[in-house]
Amino acid sequence: VGSRNVGGGGVGFEWSLLRRAISHGATLLAVPLSGSSDPMSGFFCLSKETLARGAAAGIKTKGFKIGLELMVRCRCTRVRDVPITFRDRLAGESKLTMRQNIEYVLQLADLYVFKFGLLPLVLPLAAALAALALALAL
Repeated sequence: VGSRNVGGGGVGFEWSLLRRAISHGATLLAVPLSGSSDPMSGFFCLSKETLARGAAAGIKTKGFKIGLELMVRCRCTRVRDVPITFRDRLAGESKLTMRQNIEYVLQLADLYVFKFGLLPLVLPLAAALAALALALAL
């Protein structure tokens, strides 16, 4: 996984306080699922054998974070983080919308249930995240 959170990695520009808070919160919620210091990263690779394990588990490609989805459903036990420097976009704009926040929370709940079978513990977490996402949008 290409990680901003290991030695030599980082963010090559200044993020707003809100963006840092959202990123940090989303990362903290996903770390127990992945074993990576940067489970929100879109930079990752895995072997064909690992991908085959996920195919049997029913990978959901519509998820907001496909790398996280693959780490969980493929039951990745050895995750290695390598440093990357995240740069600001040169073109286009952020995909981060309220809808994306909600979809991420739902994806997290699904992945926690898949990995741990802890639906009773996930529901309060999902409700708290939904409330936070709503408050940030106001």
